[in-house]
Amino acid sequence: MIAYCGINCDECPSYTGTITGDETLLAKMNEAFGNGKTDATDFVCLGCKYDDVKLIATDCARCAIRSCAKAKGKDFCATCDEFETCDTMKPYRGDGTATRDKRNAFLRAKNIRANG
Repeated sequence: MIAYCGINCDECPSYTGTITGDETLLAKMNEAFGNGKTDATDFVCLGCKYDDVKLIATDCARCAIRSCAKAKGKDFCATCDEFETCDTMKPYRGDGTATRDKRNAFLRAKNIRANG
């Protein structure tokens, strides 16, 4: 499954840990990204295209890209006519302020746009 932003969910430890029942993957995600404020259940994820946000990793459930693409009825944000100028994508475009993860999300989406 490919997320709205272009992430391949099959390569995500949260998704893989959820569908295989491997709780160690969820624990590792919590250690790496939880900042001591979460637990492994915050990383249970069936992919951001799943409708029930209780079964989507907390950060993915509140993702602006996900919200925008769903509202516009797009399978991927990159298929939107406004992709290159979209205010939602602005922090991801690499204007010098984007984090590496955000820049990578933009590049994945741009690759989907270019290659269909």
